[in-house]
Amino acid sequence: MKRRGSKVRSAWWVGVLAAASALTLAGCMTQSTLHVIGLPSIGISVPLRLTACTTSGSCIAVGTTGSSTTPSSVGEYRESNGVWNSLAVPAAPSSLITSASCLSTQCLIGGLSPTGNLLWTYNASSQSVIPLDTLRAGQGIRSLSCFGISSCVAIVAGGVAAASTISFSADAGTSWSTPVALTWSKGDTVSALTCTSSLDCIATATTGTNSVVVERSRDGGNTWVSRATRVAWTNLTWLSCHGLVCNALATTSSKTYVVRTKNFGRTWLENSLPAQGNALACASINKCVVVGQKRNDSPWFATSDDLQLTVATLKYVPSPLLAVACAKTVCTALGVSTVLAYRF
Repeated sequence: MKRRGSKVRSAWWVGVLAAASALTLAGCMTQSTLHVIGLPSIGISVPLRLTACTTSGSCIAVGTTGSSTTPSSVGEYRESNGVWNSLAVPAAPSSLITSASCLSTQCLIGGLSPTGNLLWTYNASSQSVIPLDTLRAGQGIRSLSCFGISSCVAIVAGGVAAASTISFSADAGTSWSTPVALTWSKGDTVSALTCTSSLDCIATATTGTNSVVVERSRDGGNTWVSRATRVAWTNLTWLSCHGLVCNALATTSSKTYVVRTKNFGRTWLENSLPAQGNALACASINKCVVVGQKRNDSPWFATSDDLQLTVATLKYVPSPLLAVACAKTVCTALGVSTVLAYRF
């Protein structure tokens, strides 16, 4: 049945560097002029966890239960006319989806399975999702980043107290380069990765003491240089980069911020959110969507235009929003049982 859709390592660099590199923008929020309507998900017995959009505008929503019971996975895709339809996805018992990234007509979806890595590919032309058995070694895919015509990069967890690894693919995940250990990540949890070319990458991680690590590579992940961050940050994730400009979500013990760097992580600007931000995605350098929840756990949705927030009025969205993804003109967001779309 068709339904109509709706619209370096820096925390311990003499704190002075971090303070100088993070500027706070206060009061950057406008009155709500946005109205976004949600729709119930198709497979309500399986929680949605992740949404992704190809650069050409095909968006999907997928989820796994993390248990061995049936059904263990669910998927749906959004047509260009706004209609959401069921999308067949592989069974994924005792598995979790953690990351996705897209090219023009394909997306890679990664996660953790009982045997190690979970890796699927979505083809927007055939509206199909199939498993890939090409990135085997590791304890789960932590982050994916695709760029160019068919290039993707993956960071794979190495296990407890082990360094994560990075691998590159030039054929949309069909084959991968020999994994390279990220020695700086040993004992850390990688949070996000973005590569804007086969050479230029930026990655973030959280240490065992809840401080943030930001590393930048100019040689395809072989060597890394630490970037400065604000000492109070406990997590930095949802990186979205265009050239040297990156937007992300930063969290402290009490707040969430939309943050931006114009020099690939050397310095940062930040704007505090009036709610808890759970995810961020950007359609361009300046135009982003951030989603989350209020103090009473009701859903929250806002656009960020050059760090200027506009909060939306939501209808038929019963629970917190957990993920968001953007193509060039449309963004999709989801809760565990809700999908919605917003067009710039």
